[in-house]
Amino acid sequence: MKFAVLSLLASLSVTGTALAATEPELSAGSSSEEKVSTDWVETESSYVFESNLVHGGVSFGEQYSFQSRFEYEHRFLIKDPIYLRLGLAYNRFDFGHTVAPVPVHLQSMAAIIGIDYMHGSDLAAFIWVKPGFYTEEHIGIASFDAPITLGRAFTLQPDHLYLFVGANADFLRGDYPVLPLAGLVWRPNDQWEVSALVPEPRVTYRPSKSFGVYAGGELAGGSFRTDHDQTILPRKLDGAQVDYSEYRANAGFVYSPCQNFSIDLAGGYAIQRQFAFTRADYYFRSDPAPFLRLEFRAKF
Repeated sequence: MKFAVLSLLASLSVTGTALAATEPELSAGSSSEEKVSTDWVETESSYVFESNLVHGGVSFGEQYSFQSRFEYEHRFLIKDPIYLRLGLAYNRFDFGHTVAPVPVHLQSMAAIIGIDYMHGSDLAAFIWVKPGFYTEEHIGIASFDAPITLGRAFTLQPDHLYLFVGANADFLRGDYPVLPLAGLVWRPNDQWEVSALVPEPRVTYRPSKSFGVYAGGELAGGSFRTDHDQTILPRKLDGAQVDYSEYRANAGFVYSPCQNFSIDLAGGYAIQRQFAFTRADYYFRSDPAPFLRLEFRAKF
């Protein structure tokens, strides 16, 4: 049950959870005079080293995981402080070959459509929809999904403590198509930050404005539809819904040579990877393995 819940939370990182996207905009000491960022580019690659893939106590061979993600978004001013958010997102997982009846890759191609309500340069409230295809290879009505995320950020203590509440709906997800979301960001001073936000809870220490080190966790994955395969066994995995998740513990650093650009390099341990064919009641889990991740972010 514990890892089923983690799988659901991990799927938020693909289906549009606002928690991770909101946190960077909760900048300390913002005012209505600050410029609102209108363009974002994010790209990420991660590699989980090989480990045994297991079902029912039986190993189906060793498997690695390689993730690549790209996202571009732009805000259009409707009427201050309301903005239209439009963008494109692509996310892909490639897996090493085993004898298990699991996909060798999973991918999503989606548009991003949303409304942002700003408070100065901070995101105060929003609703986002990510219509697209969440699939193994075949693009069709069965792999179409439109996850919806909405949320509201509250300032509990100016410049120090923030609360986020919201909800995410994803009807391709195997269990609990609607999930409540909540999280806190605490900044006791300019050097320390505690971010209790899914999918990347972390504690960060910044000795300077351009450099920070952190330790925490990551939830990666998503909900997808596999392709039809007349030879697959068991047959209930033919064209099945699957929740894929990676639950990671990590440490890393962030380098920001300027306010609009950052590089994030992290490594750690993938405690578990899971293919959860929830509606077919069939699960494959991997043993723990080390991983590396590199991410670039730019906003203007």
